[in-house]
Amino acid sequence: MTVNEPLTKNSPLVSIVVLAYNHLDYTKLCIESLYRYTSHIDFELITINNGSTDQTKEYFEALPHQKKISFAENIGVDKAINHGFRMAEGKYTVNVSNDLVLTTNWLDNLLTCAESDEKIGMVVPASSYSSNCQQLDLGYKNLAEMQEMAKAHNVSSPLKWEERLRLITYTCLIRTDLQKEFGGFDEDFNPGGFDDDALCFKARRAGYKLILAMDTFVHHFGSVTFQEEYAKNNIYVKNRKLFNDKFGVDVWSVCFIDFNILNLASLDLKDPTESVDILGIGFSCGATLLQLKNLLRKKGVLDTNLWYISEGSYNLADLKTICAGCASGRNQPLTEIYADKSFDYVIVESDSRYIDIEMYYKYLMSRLKTNGQMIFTAYNEQLYQQISNAVQPDKIREIRNINNYYHSFVKVG
Repeated sequence: MTVNEPLTKNSPLVSIVVLAYNHLDYTKLCIESLYRYTSHIDFELITINNGSTDQTKEYFEALPHQKKISFAENIGVDKAINHGFRMAEGKYTVNVSNDLVLTTNWLDNLLTCAESDEKIGMVVPASSYSSNCQQLDLGYKNLAEMQEMAKAHNVSSPLKWEERLRLITYTCLIRTDLQKEFGGFDEDFNPGGFDDDALCFKARRAGYKLILAMDTFVHHFGSVTFQEEYAKNNIYVKNRKLFNDKFGVDVWSVCFIDFNILNLASLDLKDPTESVDILGIGFSCGATLLQLKNLLRKKGVLDTNLWYISEGSYNLADLKTICAGCASGRNQPLTEIYADKSFDYVIVESDSRYIDIEMYYKYLMSRLKTNGQMIFTAYNEQLYQQISNAVQPDKIREIRNINNYYHSFVKVG
């Protein structure tokens, strides 16, 4: 399939699915912005009225598009949106929450990103309201200002594309063949919550990349229709456990980005055109290392390789999706893992379980390149003193005590 080639000769490039449950005022803003800023792109619109009790059904029926679904009652987000996904005929499918206001170049930029690499499976823009560090504050006071600022911001820039382990999908461009292969969102999570995490993990484990396009901004009012039900029915607890049962990891803990570590890392490399190697050690799926790679990318460093020594084995399946190499530190001696490599960064994400702290950290120091950096975390002052003695106190450049965890930066001259 060539660039911008739809699934069949007569099918559109993009299928856009808009799901709404009441809140017609938000839905109208969403649809109006969709037509205004997307009409130059070959797309089909699929609308879903999920049992609304206001005039949403009548509003959708009055629109000029052909594919319209209406349910007599709310059947849940995942079940409803999957009906729309099954009708999609474009090369790409885009779900759009009805509390979004779209902007200049929003879809152009997502398509540019997706078309740049056939291994990119999902792309999400930044928004005004989101968790997972996907939020961007443009500083506007009203929607008119927002559109002007978004127009200036939405200039395609590959250096602003961030690879992620997971994405919040208030809107998301996904390859249609991929979403159909997975059957859309996993309806076991219906009505929603951790369903987008499940889709992301499936995509990565199938060999695809997830990209947060920070060069693209849309306005998101945020959880207009779902938040009350999410809290009332304790869906968070139930679906978090369900995700763990299905994928073998607690998604929020293993995908946590530790900005305490990132804020200590120096991004001023001697030669940004050379390859960079980052070694991580801990229990995570490498989100902090991946974000360091993203920060380096913004500085023009395009060849960064991640390596990881896990103190468990449950996270290896996901580490493999982003790392050049990963291994379990419990299965072989530390000195045998990546024995022929040296690193620009060594990041110890959690307090080590190795018995001989002095040997462990002296060995890690020996693996650093000239001007390499190590950032380590210690859970109390006693462990911090042990580690600092091993790496030599005079090499420690900065120490931060955050909630009784010591985050320390070491640089080898």
